[in-house]
Amino acid sequence: MSVAAAVSLPRAGRAHRTLLVALLLAIAALLVIAEADTRRAEAQLARAVVAALTPGRAVASGSIVYFGIGTPEVAGLSITALCSTTVLVVPLVLLAAAVLGVTRARSARVVLGLAVGVAVAVASNMIRFGSAAWAYSGYGREGFDLVHRYLGSLFVIAGFIAAILLVLRIALRESPRRGVADPDVGRRGRARAGGASHPVRRDGSTTTSTARSATPPADHPDVAAPLRRDRRRTGTRPGRKDRR
Repeated sequence: MSVAAAVSLPRAGRAHRTLLVALLLAIAALLVIAEADTRRAEAQLARAVVAALTPGRAVASGSIVYFGIGTPEVAGLSITALCSTTVLVVPLVLLAAAVLGVTRARSARVVLGLAVGVAVAVASNMIRFGSAAWAYSGYGREGFDLVHRYLGSLFVIAGFIAAILLVLRIALRESPRRGVADPDVGRRGRARAGGASHPVRRDGSTTTSTARSATPPADHPDVAAPLRRDRRRTGTRPGRKDRR
């Protein structure tokens, strides 16, 4: 690989990240601008959840979900701008853009974390809509106010916090690194494999081993035999002086 090609790789990576950040910012701006269309699409999604939790049929018209159709009382659940999932999704998109712009997290992991976070936020808000409609059909206005304003709001806040944590957890999680061999361990292994008589310490210094140099080589097993015969004749022992 030439030097020019090697230099172009980091530049291409930075350009890709910059383009992805700009795309996320554009998506966030588009969600805010098309907020009314987003609420209409959200009402269609909430209709299925409301229909599963309330008696009768449910129909979505614009940003209102009508439920209880076919029962004595028909009610409508209006999705306002403050109750829309856009309020939850836009901060997550901006968070993902900030992670890409500030950190060195992989783009694929950031996108994956954003997708998981958005799914958690949308599911939390859909559960809130469905539980509010269920509370109204079963307990009237009092049940609706309790679930929608208090319990449902706390649930959505918890889901939003979980979505933020998931985005950060998935995006900033490092891939498992391969084990890096310790150079000292490698040197010691090579010294043992080669039969070296100078083992390597951790500080890089060497020590001379006299035990290996004192042992006779395996190729000449009879070198020490004449010495033993001479000791038998003279009656001496190694390391002692002859007292005769």
